[in-house]
Amino acid sequence: MPTFTLIRTATAVLALGALAACSSTPKPTEQMAVSRTAVDRATTAPKVAANAPVELQSARDKWTQAQQALDSKDYTRARRLAAEAEADARVAETKAEATDNAATLQQVKTSIQSLQEEITRRAPAAPGAMPPPPPMPAPMSAPAPMPGAMPPAR
Repeated sequence: MPTFTLIRTATAVLALGALAACSSTPKPTEQMAVSRTAVDRATTAPKVAANAPVELQSARDKWTQAQQALDSKDYTRARRLAAEAEADARVAETKAEATDNAATLQQVKTSIQSLQEEITRRAPAAPGAMPPPPPMPAPMSAPAPMPGAMPPAR
């Protein structure tokens, strides 16, 4: 009887060991590659470095931490940090694009205002003529994105 108990215990231990080996967290190779690409793309874009330095630095820091976690075989933490680095890189790109778009919008508004002034200046002041139309109101600007808000899907 004692051998039967010993065999049963050994079988249970081997089964648990095999089960534990199968359920271990896999290496986050794909997530690391995607995150690295996003961080590299944001890093090489000059407008991102100029317009979103805080977000870009956050992406770089999280990427470094993800690499360290990967090296220490903490794959769950590495996967999470890599995903956060990717998200921060995308936020930096989006913020830089929004800043660039805001500058373009301001240039367009200034151009419209200059054209309206030119039209008003050149309009004939004939007696009985209708007065020139009033200047068009400036278009409303888009609301500023909230900190931490996700960009709209494209």
